[in-house]
Amino acid sequence: MSQRRQTALAIIDAYNNWDLPAILSFRDSNCIHQILPKSLNRPPLSNSDYETYFTPWLKAFTNFHVTINDIFEDEKENKIVLWAQSTSDSVIGPYDNEYMLAFYFNEDGDKVVRMLEFVNSTVSVDFFPRLRKYFEGEGAAEAVPVPKQERKFGDGVIR
Repeated sequence: MSQRRQTALAIIDAYNNWDLPAILSFRDSNCIHQILPKSLNRPPLSNSDYETYFTPWLKAFTNFHVTINDIFEDEKENKIVLWAQSTSDSVIGPYDNEYMLAFYFNEDGDKVVRMLEFVNSTVSVDFFPRLRKYFEGEGAAEAVPVPKQERKFGDGVIR
């Protein structure tokens, strides 16, 4: 297994463990993270920007789980693209999203220098504004009980 693939799988493990320091540990110091499509108008994020962006979500989600549907590896260009889905319980109810994650690696394949995260824009424009309202105190009544069971999306097999 290539170093790139090992690193990509370790990144997914860090997300599954909901461990922000581990997630950030796989990024080059100059890594840029871009959430796409561009129609979402999300700015590119440096590591510190991403940490600031991501930290509030840590308390909003539990039982976060990423399932990899497929992995595309380009040895020549030193990158990996994952087609993945995530599920989670949240303070406002179940969360399901689908992604294409593109990791561009350093020469050694152990650090990500650029990450493109293509998200399901329908989920993003519906779910996250409701979640922001909840944290602003405006939408607390919208919260639903969070099931305590683990939910899986797809067959759970990493290929």
